[in-house]
Parts: sequence; C-alpha cells; structure tokens
Amino acid sequence: MTTGEFEQLIAKQKDKLYRFAFSILKNNEDAQDAVQELVVKLWGNKKSLDKTRNLESYCLNTLKNHCFDLLRKEKHKIDYQNSNVHNVAIDPDLENLDLVEKLRHELQNLPRQQRLAVELKDFQGYNYEEISEILEQSINAVRTNVSRGRKKLHEIFKEELKYADYI
Repeated sequence: MTTGEFEQLIAKQKDKLYRFAFSILKNNEDAQDAVQELVVKLWGNKKSLDKTRNLESYCLNTLKNHCFDLLRKEKHKIDYQNSNVHNVAIDPDLENLDLVEKLRHELQNLPRQQRLAVELKDFQGYNYEEISEILEQSINAVRTNVSRGRKKLHEIFKEELKYADYI
C-alpha cells in the first residue's frame, strides 16, 4: 500500500472511526486519541493491509479492541483509586432529560454486546454481516443482541411511545 492509498483510506474512514470510538469511550479526547493511535498502528502495518480482505472491518475491529483495552485500564485505575472510598452514585433525574438524552442514557445501560450491536445497526447503519465481522460474532448472535437491545429499550420507552403514534 502506497502512502497516497493509505492517506485516502484514512481520510475516507476517519469520521466513521471517530464516531465508533466515541460510542465506546464516551469522551471526545479519548476517542480522538484512540483513532490517532489506530492510524499510527495501521501505518506501521501498512504493507500487510494489502492482504486484508475487508479494510473497513479490520480498522473497526482493531479500534474496538483498542477502546476496550483503554476501558479496562481505566476501570482498574478507578477501582484502585476507589478501593478505600465509599461514595454513593446518584442517578440523574431522568424526568428532566429529553427523550434523546434518555435514549442515550438507557443505551449506555444495556449490556456491552447489545449496546454495540444496536449502535452499529441502528445508528451507524451497518448490516448484520458487517457487524458480525466487527464484533467477531456469528450473524445469529448479532441479530439476537440487536433484538434484545431493541426490546429492552422498547420496554423502557413504552410509556413515551404510547403517546407518539406518529413514530
């Protein structure tokens, strides 16, 4: 892969990569850093990228693994810092949030595999086969995670949806 081809690949994928990293990390700077680290890693392996069957899937899968590594490290750091501190976390008053903010909040409360599957399917527009490659799961597992995630969200928003016949 030439330098020009590599730059074109990154230019074409950077927004999608950022959105995906942000959907996992929930922090603008961390998402930007994760994408930058991915670009550096890909640059180091650019000769082997020619052999990759699906570059987009490869990039997203590599980014996903990197983001999860960051989250694990952050969790260990927080667990260590809080090992002797007992704070009670207060849930935000969901009644004061608008519907979109509620959806974002509840989406984050879904199990990780369901959250990622729903985000990739419904918010990023990937098909089941692409999601299967990205998450390294069978298509049936992806379909199940999307279905279960949607069902949980529907149960949570049943009351709000009752009054929204036009949706």
